[in-house]
Amino acid sequence: MGCTDSPGYNLPPCPPCPRHSTSRVARKDCYTEVALPLYQNLTIVQQPVELGSLARRYAEEAARFIQRASDSGRPFFLYLALAHMHVPLTPPVPPAPGRGVYGASLGEMDALVGRIKEVADSLGKGSTLLWFTGDNGPWAQKCELAGRLGPFVGAWQRQRGGSSAKQTTWEGGHRVPALVYWPGRVPAGRTSHALLSTLDIFPTLLALAGAALPPNRRFDGLDVSPVLFGWSDVGHKVLLHPNSGAAGKVGAIEALRLAQYKAFYTTGGAMACDGSTGPEERHQPPLIFNLDRDLQEQEPLDVASREYQAVLPAISRAYAQALQDIAADNVSVADYSQDPAAIPCCNVQHVGCRCHGATQDPHLENRTPRLCL
Repeated sequence: MGCTDSPGYNLPPCPPCPRHSTSRVARKDCYTEVALPLYQNLTIVQQPVELGSLARRYAEEAARFIQRASDSGRPFFLYLALAHMHVPLTPPVPPAPGRGVYGASLGEMDALVGRIKEVADSLGKGSTLLWFTGDNGPWAQKCELAGRLGPFVGAWQRQRGGSSAKQTTWEGGHRVPALVYWPGRVPAGRTSHALLSTLDIFPTLLALAGAALPPNRRFDGLDVSPVLFGWSDVGHKVLLHPNSGAAGKVGAIEALRLAQYKAFYTTGGAMACDGSTGPEERHQPPLIFNLDRDLQEQEPLDVASREYQAVLPAISRAYAQALQDIAADNVSVADYSQDPAAIPCCNVQHVGCRCHGATQDPHLENRTPRLCL
């Protein structure tokens, strides 16, 4: 998400980095002013980064890291946050007919994950837990570069305009795939319908390592190892869905799950492929869907129905308790102000901070420019 010399596929397309002061392009969503850097620790090893090389770099660095840990006999934790499947997409070769840019990029990610799995297995199959998941649903305004919603279409919202995918709290925005692989510990081929969250990764890994959670704050995540090991199919009973940009104050809790029920106090549609959005609507009493029967979120329960009247008090209690728990916990406010002196720039003399002599090998640190402040 920054300017590069080969911008890849995006909608709308982004221009390459400026090479001269007269070639600046004012496109806020393309971040054209400063070339996107590639860091190794505090060293900029390439600016602008070559996006098409990231998959190879990820695989090589991950393999080196796992090998070093194996050689030392020490346990390791590797967090690999892929640029896939976010725009700009940079598939390795021209996509095959009918496959498309998204399909080619997905294939590259699949091969990358497979390579890391092979390395881990080669150093002792069954000794490493692999946990793969995503962070949100498709970014609908990117059209064919965004992926698809599958059955999680948020039909109630789509009837009112806009997208029900990323930036919304509909299932298409927050529900993501997850796969866990650990030969001998996690049963193969098993599917669980337990309600889990990426919040569970931290407490689960700590529990497996025999460590305790820090005592000075509350954690919404659970140790879900019984679900992973096939001993249980019980996850969260209550799960919060913070506003994600389409409606309401970003980060505020105005949607939540209670078992199979999902309640909305605010709804709205994000920008769709055709540029349309859906109006923000407040709901008091909340819209409630039964996802066991209505995964498409098409028809909320009738407020006069016996089912609605039976579940509303429990939802109201869970919502009030969640808000009280947040208010009583340690709360920090992020500072998003920008200091121009902290812009990552390895050549302050160049309009885009371009490193003319940046090495292609991030391991030759003695030949690379340092971060200039």
